[in-house]
Amino acid sequence: MVSTFNRLITLEGYAKVLHINTSYLHIRGSTYYYSRRVPQDLQEKYSTKKIVVSLRTKSKRTALLSSSHLSMELEGYWSSIRIKRVVKKYIHTPDSSSLSLSGITIDEAKGCYLDLKGKTKPKSFHQVADRNIQYVVDVLGNKDLSEYTTIDAGKFRDFLLNKGLATSSVHRVFSSVKSIVSLAIKERGINIVNPFLDIYIPDLDDVKKRRPIAIDDIRHIQSKCRSIDDELRWMISIISDTGMRLAEVVGLKADDVVLSDEIPQIIIKPNEKRRLKTKQSERIVPLVGMSLWGATQAFKNQPNGYLFARYNKTDQSNANSASAALNKWMRGYVDKGVVMHSFRHSMRDRLRAVECPSDIIDSIGGWSKGSIGENYGSGYPLKVLHKWLKRIE
Repeated sequence: MVSTFNRLITLEGYAKVLHINTSYLHIRGSTYYYSRRVPQDLQEKYSTKKIVVSLRTKSKRTALLSSSHLSMELEGYWSSIRIKRVVKKYIHTPDSSSLSLSGITIDEAKGCYLDLKGKTKPKSFHQVADRNIQYVVDVLGNKDLSEYTTIDAGKFRDFLLNKGLATSSVHRVFSSVKSIVSLAIKERGINIVNPFLDIYIPDLDDVKKRRPIAIDDIRHIQSKCRSIDDELRWMISIISDTGMRLAEVVGLKADDVVLSDEIPQIIIKPNEKRRLKTKQSERIVPLVGMSLWGATQAFKNQPNGYLFARYNKTDQSNANSASAALNKWMRGYVDKGVVMHSFRHSMRDRLRAVECPSDIIDSIGGWSKGSIGENYGSGYPLKVLHKWLKRIE
């Protein structure tokens, strides 16, 4: 009776093992492998997001038992890491005198990060890292990585919020700082938990949405551009009837403007003075209405191979300077909160108003495609894009 009872328990336990661990098994050839994702909160401890191990057996029963043992060991290890975090955060705060230093400050960690990841990145990538780490240094000091605590990270969050940054910007700053610290921890083999991980950032619903420009205001601004007829107004004209990003326009070379073809066009591609925001940003946009007028005027007056010489005197196109000047001028003609980028929002609305298909809208504006299928093929012919832009002219 007892032996029968024990046998039932054993069978019940085996059934549970079978149920739990089958999902971690897969076969390559005839050999069983154990495959399991690393939990999200522990991924900084690993160089991969998935653990894959050969169980060196063709027997499913043996594979299930091995899978069970592996799962128990992993879960025990992961639990110990989480417990250590709780102890460090809530129970034990070591004195600085007993702290084992990592040997690298946060400013040095930034240097390591830029040396490894910044070689092929634009100047803006370096500027963002410099700015965000300088924030940390200003608030918390340039300390050894092991000296920062989650309490420090909370102070840093509060500093950013009090500075007036939107929560979306605070998230971006933290993402940058976390990446820099995590890379240094991995590269140096430092046995610490990144203190900037898992810091709560409240959702204050403070994202400022850019408003589109009313069509009557667009027409009024275009009229003013024709009468003033200078470099800044040519920029606005091009943007107003193409929906291009200001940085895309500022960095245009004379070779990017084709006026002699049946359909005049602008070729948007990266060059030595400016990169593009996304892969989809590389495109050809037909010129119609005021965008054709602005491009023609700029093409006639380019002295150094760039359409807008004033903003291409250094090794990088200066879109920020152009943005400040244009937004200042526009304030007298638009509602509060409307800026240069609002033309881009308006372009999407104007194309919707003539029932332009969304994938054609994406092609004109260089927006990311709405589905995987839209990435296949070579895109829409220029005549199709031109037809829809003519409808909003």
